Amino acid sequence: MRLTVRSALLFYIFTLAVLAAAAFVLADFTIPGDLHLFRDTFAALVGLGIVAEFFSLQLRVGPTSAVSFVPYLAAIWLVGPAWAMLLAGASELFAETLIRRKPLIKIVHNTAKETLAVGVAGALFVAAGGKPSLVQFEATIPAFLAATVVYFIISNGAVATAVGLSSRTNLGDAWGEIVGKGLAQDVVSSSLAPLLAFVWLDLHLLGLLLVTVPLFFVRHALSSNLKLEQTNRDLLELMVKSIEARDPYTSGHSVRVAVYAKAIARELGLSAREIEQIETAALLHDVGKIHEEFAPILRKESTLSMAERDVIRTHPSRSAELVRTITGLRGYVERCVRSHHENFDGGGYPAGIAGGEIPLGARIIMVADTADAMMTDRPYRSALSYDEVLAEFEEHEGTQFDPIVIEAFKKSTALRRMIGGRREDRPESSYLPERQAYLALY
Repeated sequence: MRLTVRSALLFYIFTLAVLAAAAFVLADFTIPGDLHLFRDTFAALVGLGIVAEFFSLQLRVGPTSAVSFVPYLAAIWLVGPAWAMLLAGASELFAETLIRRKPLIKIVHNTAKETLAVGVAGALFVAAGGKPSLVQFEATIPAFLAATVVYFIISNGAVATAVGLSSRTNLGDAWGEIVGKGLAQDVVSSSLAPLLAFVWLDLHLLGLLLVTVPLFFVRHALSSNLKLEQTNRDLLELMVKSIEARDPYTSGHSVRVAVYAKAIARELGLSAREIEQIETAALLHDVGKIHEEFAPILRKESTLSMAERDVIRTHPSRSAELVRTITGLRGYVERCVRSHHENFDGGGYPAGIAGGEIPLGARIIMVADTADAMMTDRPYRSALSYDEVLAEFEEHEGTQFDPIVIEAFKKSTALRRMIGGRREDRPESSYLPERQAYLALY
């Protein structure tokens, strides 16, 4: 199977390289305007592109993030598609080879995808009425916006395809995570490209220096945001793991539930924003068990008394109360945590709500939570198989579980793979591959 995956990946990269080479062959490399001005402009953009690549960032999921797209897109405006394509290819080749020191397969892929993305975007820019010029700035904003969107779709889409093939991740999921999630932010950030073209024509080197400051401010802001996001995520996971350490049978439970919930949400075709909220709610769904009154109950191996059951039934509300203390998690995430034990027919707790009154995220977490519980070894029984879990879900769908969520669970090939891998390597292997798989190529 590995050979098949690698063969598909190599064929894809070879095809991408051929398309990039064809774009070069078809390009018009006529020097626009004065040779000296062209030479200075091209050299300045190459220098800025390499510096931007040097200060690139590795995202948690997906491609290496650099602000080099700004000089690439500005080059389309100034020197035209062909020279912009050469600029992008040369800068990417230099960065991948000498700065990031990537293996050959990644050098070829990243150079080819950047070359192709800039070439196609530049051709679209001209076709839509854009007029590259080293003499006068033409404010053809609609053409530039169209070219920018196409650039990011091709560039990030190439990465998403490579990640999907290398990790056997669903291509739609990879595209949604890598392309769709940050497209709007990328397009907004690209507004520095026409600014760079404008000030270069008027101020030349001084203009380049003036634009470099906001350019690297964007990079710094992205870096700070990534670090904060990762730190928050790590702290949440650390807190969850410290709670689950009380009970060896639930070790890793919340992280696995978060992965299962995310897979179900993707299968349902939810937006990237809602998927992220549901994943966070799933990670924190049992966080209220940190309170001391739950400790002896969680360690107890015999049947719980009615009083102990009543205490356990308070954990969704206690969890929601803790989640609410984090401003960014109030609202939908909090509601999903509070309602993750509500049954579809209204027989759950804490509020006894039913059907559509229960947030969809809570209905998804209910299924993911139950699935992981059934597939975990307990003192009184062995873990159930995937087919046994499906049989339990089918028996209780429409009463305890939302039939739509159960159908998504059954359809998800990602879940079937994760669960199969987990049974081969218990207890926690199933929640690790997703994050690692996305980084398999990058």
